[in-house]
Amino acid sequence: MLKFYHIFKSMLCLLILLSPGWTLAQERTITGKVTSADDNMQLPGANILVKGSSSGTVTDAEGHFSLAVGENTTLVISFVGYVSQEVAVGNQTSINVSLVPDATSLAEVIVVGYGTVQKKDLTGSVTNLSQKDFNAGINPNPLQAIQGKVAGLNITQPSGDPNQAPTVRLRGYTSLAGGSDPLYVVDGVIGVPINSISPSDIDKIDVLKDASASAIYGSRAANGVIMITTKRGKDGKPTISFNNYIGMENISKRLDLMNADEYRAEVTRIKGAASLSDGLKFPTDANGNGYNTDWMKQITRTGYTNNHELAVAGGTSQLSYRGSLNYMKREGIVKNTDFERITGRINVDQKALNDKLQIQYNLNVTRINSNLTYSDVINRAILFLPTLPVQNADGSYYEVPGSFDLYNPVAMQKNYKNPNYSTLLVGAINAKYEVVKGLTLGVNGALQSEQARNAEAYNVNTKAFLGMLGQVSQNYAQANNKLMELTAQYKMNFGASNNLTVLGGYSYQGFVNDGFGASNNIGDASLADIDHYNLYGYNNMGMYPGTLIRPQNNYVSSYKNTSAIIAFFGRATLNLSDKYNITATVRRDGSTKFGANNKWGTFPSLAAGWTLSNEGFLSGGTTLNYLKLRVGWGQTGNAEGIGPYRSLLLYGNPGNATDTQAPVYYDPISKQFLPGVDITQNANPNLKWEVLSQTNIGLDFELFDGKVTGTLEVYDKRTKDMLYNYTVPLDGKNYFVNTQLANVGEMSNKGIELSMGGDVISGDNFRWNTRVVGSVFKNVVEKLSSDNYKSGQIVYNAFNGRGLGLITASQLREGHPMGEFYIPHFRGYDENGLIQYETEDGGVTTDYASAKKFEKGSGIPKATASWINSFTYKHFDFSFQLRGVFGNKIINNMRSNLTLSGSILENNMLRDINQYPANYSIPGLSDQWLESGSFVRLDNWQFGYNIPVGGSTIKNARVYVAGNNLFVITAYKGIDPELEVKGDLGGNYITPNSIGMDYSNVYPKTRSFQLGVNLTF
Repeated sequence: MLKFYHIFKSMLCLLILLSPGWTLAQERTITGKVTSADDNMQLPGANILVKGSSSGTVTDAEGHFSLAVGENTTLVISFVGYVSQEVAVGNQTSINVSLVPDATSLAEVIVVGYGTVQKKDLTGSVTNLSQKDFNAGINPNPLQAIQGKVAGLNITQPSGDPNQAPTVRLRGYTSLAGGSDPLYVVDGVIGVPINSISPSDIDKIDVLKDASASAIYGSRAANGVIMITTKRGKDGKPTISFNNYIGMENISKRLDLMNADEYRAEVTRIKGAASLSDGLKFPTDANGNGYNTDWMKQITRTGYTNNHELAVAGGTSQLSYRGSLNYMKREGIVKNTDFERITGRINVDQKALNDKLQIQYNLNVTRINSNLTYSDVINRAILFLPTLPVQNADGSYYEVPGSFDLYNPVAMQKNYKNPNYSTLLVGAINAKYEVVKGLTLGVNGALQSEQARNAEAYNVNTKAFLGMLGQVSQNYAQANNKLMELTAQYKMNFGASNNLTVLGGYSYQGFVNDGFGASNNIGDASLADIDHYNLYGYNNMGMYPGTLIRPQNNYVSSYKNTSAIIAFFGRATLNLSDKYNITATVRRDGSTKFGANNKWGTFPSLAAGWTLSNEGFLSGGTTLNYLKLRVGWGQTGNAEGIGPYRSLLLYGNPGNATDTQAPVYYDPISKQFLPGVDITQNANPNLKWEVLSQTNIGLDFELFDGKVTGTLEVYDKRTKDMLYNYTVPLDGKNYFVNTQLANVGEMSNKGIELSMGGDVISGDNFRWNTRVVGSVFKNVVEKLSSDNYKSGQIVYNAFNGRGLGLITASQLREGHPMGEFYIPHFRGYDENGLIQYETEDGGVTTDYASAKKFEKGSGIPKATASWINSFTYKHFDFSFQLRGVFGNKIINNMRSNLTLSGSILENNMLRDINQYPANYSIPGLSDQWLESGSFVRLDNWQFGYNIPVGGSTIKNARVYVAGNNLFVITAYKGIDPELEVKGDLGGNYITPNSIGMDYSNVYPKTRSFQLGVNLTF
């Protein structure tokens, strides 16, 4: 057997030597050097591959290579971050190649905290988006422009309200009371309100997702950091750009409510024809005809949007500038709602002292005017009977006396005002000076000042507002903060591809918030026109009787608070041989918000990257061009949801004038008992930051000569010392009130993220680029109580209905996810139309309290995904994005209240009411109303044409049509499955906001179409 093996091996070697491709006589050795065309530096680890084979080598530390090749050989030379080149060997024995940097590849510059880094040197989890990646359509908020673009970044727009900001959750839910929104940093300024930025002013957005990337921001970065870089001027001739679009919006889907004829028919079937004789609910006109009113149509409209932007940019190598002015007016589809924003921005860049000194000046002013509708108008439009007219013959609004469910929604809409105004000023200066080569000192200063005014008025003549007694109010608020940061950075290059960067810094940010408010009760029925309230109502409150109508002590209020954050931070980054990257950061934060024993916190991180494709054992491949492994760990803090003074013993009036438990004292002058002062908040000297520890493993890859790129991430996030307002025993020594904010809980989030795509087709005239972005994650509440603090039963997701008390669909429970539904199983109806529930022993009961509760899924999605596509053909372009949410459940509370056959005379119902028993009149919480919340939505699309311009005046011209929310694929029976998923605590720090509940007061989602033009001169 051994002899046969030796014979076989000898024959195989002979065949190889005799074959044309292995003939030694035809081989020769060539040498060469690979350098960068940018700076002529050698490129160690560059791949030298014989085209059409797996034969190749890599350059050494000096960029040299040696390779045996045959005749008619072509070499493919490639290196990470550079454009690949093909070189025909011919008769050459020495080949020197200069590779050109690829600006669109791994050499791309990514903005991280207090600096930038090339994409190929990243160790943390960061996603970069430029304006070309932004979503098409109406996007008043930058967050809507990147919805579905970043794996793990869940941006939810739960309604079509033009004044509602999206809910943002990055890699799950990390907190209850500490705040759950990411930190926003705009041009280095921390905490700029995101809705004050016009998306057209943005150059790029960098999302810092893991703790190793965001730990440089320490105690404010637990929910991730979104870095926004605005557009700046460049050296060259001045350019003028004009961007304009107009859009129109309508309700994307309506409830399937009964019209008047259908309603009369169902009333006859269920209650009998005699019920139609009720002249209040079934009135007729002068000709004896009944009415047929679509109340949703009465309170809604087609909403129009106008967006105009003018920008001027230019400059020299020493001084460049960009100024822009943006105006947006967006009408809501619900009448009397709108959003209007004017934004002016000036960015100036200056160089001096032989370019050693670089200064950036930024100034932004934003004015927002908005009008809000009364929150219950939409609900009342759903409930009000279609058989009723809008107005009486005398022009007054029709109402049904004695009914506590039926209120004319048009009357409510016409007799309520809620205008809001805000002005934001952000000014910043960032200066850097290179003292000696490699050493740069920096200073960053910023001032933010925001003033807001809110007015509100209820017409005393409106049935729905009778209890408000003509209340009018004005509230003013202002928020100011100052930022000062000092940095020193030293960068040293050693060897061909090695460098070390060390950063140290100090940061101070101080906050001052104050405001006051006043209200009064008009109580004058003669002031019937709500349009006069701006003259005689909330702008002239002193002329009305106030306490004579409603005795209370809160007609005037005011507040002021201050806080500050001080930090010392450092970062060291080491890059070796274009293969190995190490980043270490640490930040020491101090905050006035926390207890005397925990004013300071330390937040470290460590991350490393290994470019495997630059190693010899992976270089030279034709399929896998780039492969990098990243591993990072870090800790960040969270306290963004906590206001000042929460650790202190506070005094105030704990009640109101009608509260018999409130402290009072006798005033001998007025000879009355007046409100007194008592302790309103317990002290907690141990109050501190929530701490989030996160481990991240990432894999970046490129395939097929960079045609396909992608990133795979796995993370594990764990929050400790989670804040919650716990019930404590009153002892008169440590606890004077029955609640205290404390650090006790723990929560975890684990997930996997994938982003992958590239050019499917890339020809001279046609190009198709596609990308898939997706994530899955799991959330678990690990701990809620300790030896000193017991959470008790934390219930939320209230289930509303006629005749119901406090019924909730969810509880926070250790070992279970946020948003989990814990509800009974539906077992049909009994002969009286009562809902039957399953009991512990498998029987049935109509008593909700006796029903067995089951874990029925969560309102939080298990997975999200987007499919992003763009096509270009000559001068035409087309793009669209499909976005999907999967694995979540919804409790259709609205449907449960619109199918009560036995209560049909109380309000309008859905058309399929005939599927329910005629005597069914009391709603009940069960899995009868539990539905799948999964959906796939065509989020946005755009079709454009780039007009060929031959003249010198117009440089670029483009026209386009676009749209949002063209269709939704879902099994959900409600209006829209994309609902509010906040999950953080409300103002009482006790009850979490709803997750996965569909209520009847949700502002309808919209479908929009736009027509736009882009011009550059």
